[in-house]
Amino acid sequence: MPAVVIMGKGKSLRGFIDQLDRSGRLRRISGADWDLEIGALTDANAKNNKYALLFDDIKGYPKGFRLLTGALLDAPRVALALGFDSQVNNLQLASLIKNKIKNGESKTGEYSPKYVDSGPIMENKDTGNKIDILKFPAPKWFKNDGGRYIGTADAVITSDPDSGWVNVGTYRIMIKDRNKLAILMEASRHGRNHYQKYIKKGQECPVAISFGHDPGINLFSGNEVPEGISEFDFLGSIRGEPISVIKGPVTGLPIPADSEIAIEGYITEELTDEGPLGEFIGYYGGGKMLNPVIRIEAVYYRNDPIMLGTCAGKPPYDYSYFRCPIRSALIWNSLEATGISGIKGVWCHEEGYSRAFTAVSLRQTYGGQAVMAGHIASQCRPGAVAGRYTVVVDDDIDPSNLNDVVWAMCSRNDPATGIHIINDTMGTPLDPISKHTEGKDLLEFTSSRAVVLAVKPIGSVIRGNFPEVVKADEQTEELVRKRWHHILERETK
Repeated sequence: MPAVVIMGKGKSLRGFIDQLDRSGRLRRISGADWDLEIGALTDANAKNNKYALLFDDIKGYPKGFRLLTGALLDAPRVALALGFDSQVNNLQLASLIKNKIKNGESKTGEYSPKYVDSGPIMENKDTGNKIDILKFPAPKWFKNDGGRYIGTADAVITSDPDSGWVNVGTYRIMIKDRNKLAILMEASRHGRNHYQKYIKKGQECPVAISFGHDPGINLFSGNEVPEGISEFDFLGSIRGEPISVIKGPVTGLPIPADSEIAIEGYITEELTDEGPLGEFIGYYGGGKMLNPVIRIEAVYYRNDPIMLGTCAGKPPYDYSYFRCPIRSALIWNSLEATGISGIKGVWCHEEGYSRAFTAVSLRQTYGGQAVMAGHIASQCRPGAVAGRYTVVVDDDIDPSNLNDVVWAMCSRNDPATGIHIINDTMGTPLDPISKHTEGKDLLEFTSSRAVVLAVKPIGSVIRGNFPEVVKADEQTEELVRKRWHHILERETK
């Protein structure tokens, strides 16, 4: 893959696209159809060349109304979005994010968004009868989708009516009419908590939504940032620089000043059919549901706006990667915060859509250490949502290398004693094996977890008598690598 240019901090979506273009990772697509074709291209690309795709001249829409997919498909692009050196591997990226989060959490207040009087997002404004959300090329991603989804890589901004805490979430949003949307917010989501508080007070929930913005926002809006901390603050503390926002004229909520497309409105008590949509697990697990209606009060957009979009499928898919390093870092910090020693690495695998297959590597020093690590990684909030398997391995195993992890499972785990099952923990209606019954509330879904102990017996570790791994000695290996490097070097495309 071509080297990726390091991106400066606090860039807009357009700045990010320029960086991708210069790195050779961007491809422009002209004339694609919003109806199914964009979705098929996006999914096929994620399973093959993994370019960022910028769609223009979309069928039925004027030139300049664009859509970007493939924004965060690999480690260099995630590093780019955070302003890091992009020449990192998976585990290095997770470790870097972990340390940035750990050092920055206490400073989030110092990097709260910077309010500015105006920004590019205010170049165009539609209100009243001028509102028509269908003026933007929202795709119908796949044939079995329930409609056109404008919100797949969005930033949904709400605030707690009691404390004022601002949350930024990524929730799926379906177009219902020119001025109405439908939104799914699962039971564990902070935005849903805000909405329910407003409804209990007999009020509609103010909301602002960006549909095209700095991709760094999605790195945290699409993950489990601790309650009470704004994702805007979180991103600012990681970068060491606050993002610029404007105060929404309708709701007063902060909207990224360089957003491409944004709306303001209210999440109402009215419910409507929403879905189905292919979700992160890779199935149409949720089906059609009744979800809240958003009434749009104002639409803002830049000249020649760029929508940010993505779609799921069988992994790897367009957004199956970017959550992996972020969630790995959050779980890693959760383990260390509880006092578990010896953690050498955490990786949430893309094959498990960043949620269902987590590997934890640790240096064992006492009995029960691996059990503690596995249970905490499985049940801490960033690890619990839609989880399935947590595998604990020794420190000689790279947790980001699936071959190493599976080998450890097959050679160091005793299925009779080394698999712990946790029942009745957090579930999701999007799980294809969850049981749906009429009238079942989103809060009722539960599921089970398996903690797999793929580690050497602690007695063998203490005594140093576990069988050695078959491999060349270091001196011979170094000699061979020097002498036969032309045979051993990996070919690059």
